[in-house]
Amino acid sequence: MIERIPKSYVLVEVDSLFQDKILFQDGRELHIDPTYEPEKHHQTSGIVHTVPDSLHFDLKDMEFSMEYDVPIELKKGDKVFFHYLQISDAIKNKMLLTIEGKLHIFVRYDSCFCALREDEMVMLNGWMLLEPFGTTEELTSNVIDTKLPFHRRKPHPLKGEITSIGTPVKQYLWNKHESDKNINVSLGDKVMFLPHSDIPLEYGLHQKLDKVYYRVQRKDLLNKIL
Repeated sequence: MIERIPKSYVLVEVDSLFQDKILFQDGRELHIDPTYEPEKHHQTSGIVHTVPDSLHFDLKDMEFSMEYDVPIELKKGDKVFFHYLQISDAIKNKMLLTIEGKLHIFVRYDSCFCALREDEMVMLNGWMLLEPFGTTEELTSNVIDTKLPFHRRKPHPLKGEITSIGTPVKQYLWNKHESDKNINVSLGDKVMFLPHSDIPLEYGLHQKLDKVYYRVQRKDLLNKIL
């Protein structure tokens, strides 16, 4: 039985490393070759088996530190969604275990985006879920609230409504002077965000949630739409 694991890692039970079939709503299955565009077929979710005792965040330790200064919010039994590259890293670094006949991998805590806990969505590492709305052409006609920072202003921003929100990040590793302090947003707020942030939580072929959501952090918000 695993009771303690390396700090900053989560032990996650997964059905498989690659998703090689597409499930349709009527119950039919389509088997596919996951070696074509493999990043779109990596497993990106699993059930939490063990959480770490602590998270290592140290601005002086750029190699091993967590990317974000955040609390541990995952719990055993949560269904966690994580970055697709964690599968490649687990294979490369031989961070795979079989426990009672079930496959488990070690996943970096700072690669986790959110977790489903019964009917509750728990956001991790300062991430939010945004449901996209409108079109790019409509953006120029919006009146905006400029209370949010403009330090990352870029052309052609996207917009979405905050449907889930997590605990703010105290500090980011790669920018020692950046945090989520004073970026005040709430559930239901409509916001503009940077184009590079429009990364879906799930790829469409293997989508398990009922809608498409973008994962965005507070630091990538540009404005709040009135």
